[in-house]
Amino acid sequence: MFTNINNSLSLLSLILTLCAILGGILAWRSGFNSTANAVQERVINALESEISALRLRLEDVARENTRLDQMIETICLALKKRGLEVAIDGDVITITDNQGSSTITRIHI
Repeated sequence: MFTNINNSLSLLSLILTLCAILGGILAWRSGFNSTANAVQERVINALESEISALRLRLEDVARENTRLDQMIETICLALKKRGLEVAIDGDVITITDNQGSSTITRIHI
């Protein structure tokens, strides 16, 4: 009789231990998944903010580039009225005066 009870208690103890281990594993995986999801969400939000900031910066740079192009055109027109012709081709600038002499300069960045 005591053997039967001991066997039943041992079996019950084994079942409870296995259930506890299985429950612990499931709880750990669930916690790991929720942590991974939270981190992923924060990274996505940070990257979206960075993309928005870069788009705004790109718009600012495009406006500044347009302004500088207009400024260069204005300077070239003013110099042309004074007898100097300025031609810009990429990083090479050619300046020609009324007598036909030219100066060629390369822009070094």
